[in-house]
Amino acid sequence: MGRRAAGLIGLAIGALVLGAALASIAGSWRYHDLWCFYHGGAAVLRGADPYDGPTWNALTDDPSRFAGARVVKAPCPGAFGYPYWSALAFVPLALLPYDVAAGAWGALLVAGVVTGVALAIRAAAAPAPLVVAIAAGSLATIQVFAFGQVTGVLLPLVGLSVLARPSRAGVAAALLYLKPQLGGLYVPALLREAPRRFVWATLATVGALAVVSFAAFPGWPSEWLRELETNRVEIARPLPTAAGLATLLFGDARFGAVLAGALVVALLLLGRGRRIDRVTYAAAAIAVSLFVVPYAYSYDHLLLVLPWAVVAAAAARETGRRRWLLLAALVGAAVLVPWTIFVLTFESGSDTPNAVVPALAALLVVLSAPRGATMGSWQKTPRPS
Repeated sequence: MGRRAAGLIGLAIGALVLGAALASIAGSWRYHDLWCFYHGGAAVLRGADPYDGPTWNALTDDPSRFAGARVVKAPCPGAFGYPYWSALAFVPLALLPYDVAAGAWGALLVAGVVTGVALAIRAAAAPAPLVVAIAAGSLATIQVFAFGQVTGVLLPLVGLSVLARPSRAGVAAALLYLKPQLGGLYVPALLREAPRRFVWATLATVGALAVVSFAAFPGWPSEWLRELETNRVEIARPLPTAAGLATLLFGDARFGAVLAGALVVALLLLGRGRRIDRVTYAAAAIAVSLFVVPYAYSYDHLLLVLPWAVVAAAAARETGRRRWLLLAALVGAAVLVPWTIFVLTFESGSDTPNAVVPALAALLVVLSAPRGATMGSWQKTPRPS
């Protein structure tokens, strides 16, 4: 048995054991998004409309939320907040009793985070101990495991979108739209100067998701858009995005476009004369996307493991003062800033200021790029000899 096969078997066994243990102590997952996605799959199995408010409320009703003196807020108010293909993807999990499904989900979560971090390290040619330490200490990682978030399972798709061959990379990128805020502007950004096989694979995958969804439930797009324009708009106001930050600072979410534009202009100016290879470009793009999309939470910042890996790799290549400055900036932006904001805003329950985290990630990625002629975004990244 080869080392790679042994490693995969070890990961599978470890994920199963740790996933079951994680699910057994994470009863709060039923109060977060896993409950919603699971019942999205259940709606498909029952032939129910997950975008119909009364139907959805009856399907997701959980008596445990009303146990004791405290009522826990419903995790998915209104209706199912994702495309119908996301509900279809959860049909296999919905075939299981919820507690069994939670154990399986825990295994997928462990495997996804471990694999996603490993792929980011490989993509950036970054020092593994440093990136693992950053990921382990990240607020986003803790939240993903505490809340059982889909982001952890989809994390490997980010690494595959830059590491795999173009056709497979395109499929991986498109599958991020299983949770649309993760694909966001990142996937369109990757289409720039991409090989034809990447472009066609991306479009074909999104098209296949849409066709299957239409075939199963033709009326879902208009109903989903109605949910986005009502309940999801209200939920999005305090989230850690450019729109949320603009609401906090100026009282108007429309100023989020100004903040997003300012970030992009800053990146273009700082990137002049720097060597931006494919992985660096992707790292900056995922960070900008997480800042710009109006519906993302701080656990979605787990995808910033790629930008953090790029900065860690740049620091490892440097010497002297610049190396220590990059390391200090990396630890500060990736770990200290999110946790400090979390502690300071804990009582208010508002995580809006953490919108600065993806913006800082994008700026650090560009500033860490070496001087030299800019490479095409799909030109192969050189590896250290």
